[in-house]
Amino acid sequence: MALNVDPALVESATTGDPSLERLIVAVWPEAFRLAASILRDRSLAEDVAQEACATMARSLRTLKDVRTFSSWFYRIVTNHAMSAGRRLRPTVPIDAAAECGTRFDSSDALDLYNALATLPIDQRAAIVLHYYGGLKSSEIAAALGVAAPTVRFRIMLARRALAKALAIPSDTPNEVLSHVR
Repeated sequence: MALNVDPALVESATTGDPSLERLIVAVWPEAFRLAASILRDRSLAEDVAQEACATMARSLRTLKDVRTFSSWFYRIVTNHAMSAGRRLRPTVPIDAAAECGTRFDSSDALDLYNALATLPIDQRAAIVLHYYGGLKSSEIAAALGVAAPTVRFRIMLARRALAKALAIPSDTPNEVLSHVR
């Protein structure tokens, strides 16, 4: 589900009034879920979400168009998560996976969760933003700071790798990837 924040709240928060606190409260759950989906570590995801919200608060006045807030905020969270993931390469026992905010419907979802962990972090971020965040490639490109064709290429590579890891036909990963949410 894409981040849905009232542009009036974002606009009001740019002035530094108490709306900033309401904005942070509104975006925190999504920041945490996105970070947890990328990092697979609850504690680290909390730290990353907190850092992302602090960065958002410091940088909000630089946002030129409040309508682009969602992509801009996803970029902040994703950049923090990818940086943390590159530094630490965390792992989580599979029985702790549910604590990270990811829902599982079957053992297939657990396999998918483990397969996601094998992806390079840039592919994992793209696939999570696409399937979990429901973002289009242009929005993911804005969030990751890369070109839309690069995003589509990363998603294609990730889907192929996941299909291979899960031993499913390469033309059916959308059904299996619905479990990313």
